[in-house]
Amino acid sequence: MQTVSLGIAATGERVDDQLSRRYLALIADVAGRLLAAEQPATMVDELFAMIRDELRLDVFFNYRVEDGRLRLEAHGGLTPEQAEAGAELALGQAVCGCVARDRAPIHVTGVQGSADPLCDFVRDIGLDAYACTPLVYAGELLGTLGFGRRWADRFTQDELSFLHTLCHYVALAKHRLRAEAALRESVQAQERLLAELNHRVRNALQLGVSLVLLEVTGAEAGETAAALRLAAERVQVLAAAHRPLYRHAHPEEVDVESLLRSVLEQALDRAPRIAAEAGLSLPIERAVALALLLHELVLGQTECGLVLGRRRDAGGNHMLRIELHGSRRDGHASTAGGERMLRALTQQLRAVRATEGSVHVLELPLDHG
Repeated sequence: MQTVSLGIAATGERVDDQLSRRYLALIADVAGRLLAAEQPATMVDELFAMIRDELRLDVFFNYRVEDGRLRLEAHGGLTPEQAEAGAELALGQAVCGCVARDRAPIHVTGVQGSADPLCDFVRDIGLDAYACTPLVYAGELLGTLGFGRRWADRFTQDELSFLHTLCHYVALAKHRLRAEAALRESVQAQERLLAELNHRVRNALQLGVSLVLLEVTGAEAGETAAALRLAAERVQVLAAAHRPLYRHAHPEEVDVESLLRSVLEQALDRAPRIAAEAGLSLPIERAVALALLLHELVLGQTECGLVLGRRRDAGGNHMLRIELHGSRRDGHASTAGGERMLRALTQQLRAVRATEGSVHVLELPLDHG
């Protein structure tokens, strides 16, 4: 038996400078499949099916590194009993364990005529030639991938080069799948954290509303009670601004339609009429200010409707245009306190307010500055 690395020819033949066109076409096809794969185990199964006939392979083993050991992740050409026998290896155990320990490929030949204990497992399953390659990406050992034959005692150097190239693509694909899985886990953790934060903020704001309303019940009817009730409503608006926050694709932004719908439902105690252009969003700080401003505008209205859209101003800037349709029931917004609130929020939003007939129009920049 001979044990050699992939870079050394066991029979003295010279590795061709270029693979045959058939090999190149197969490599291109395999690489495309690997880079589009979604599952690491089925990915190697598909690879084996694609190259098995071309290279007349009988067996493959794919081990992954887990807790300092090798665990069989995928295999082909083995009975269930053989797969169970080779399900786990220590680093340095058998051919695959040595490949993982040394991070160097091994090609064993003439296995059936050898008594080397290193080859006990591959010999017991009837292989006469076995080539195993470490799967390494960016210095990290991901596992090993080996292919075996029962009908011949070696691989040619062209075949070894071909398998080595495929193993490189397998390592790349496995790294990509691991990175994508880690990214998904990170996003899910962020979503859970944001949902929990949103829940806690909403509960804290609701507690504030309850405390203010307790003061309302103890206050005499008049301006004090009305002021406390209005303060509670405004805190409710702040809570409404947080509700749609974690549902937006970008956690730092709030969907304008969802936010204003929530504000109007609270103010009118009914579902509002809203016609909105898709994709309108604002940073949370500006969204809160807009919610308070709209709440101030609709106080005292029996019903209203909104039209939301974007346009470009004379300077080419993207503007959010809000049209508020509806009739007022009282003059709340014209009070001194209400007007001060409207002026402050309008200035904070860099907005312009106007009345066009019976329609109140609000325009503000959509940039995040």
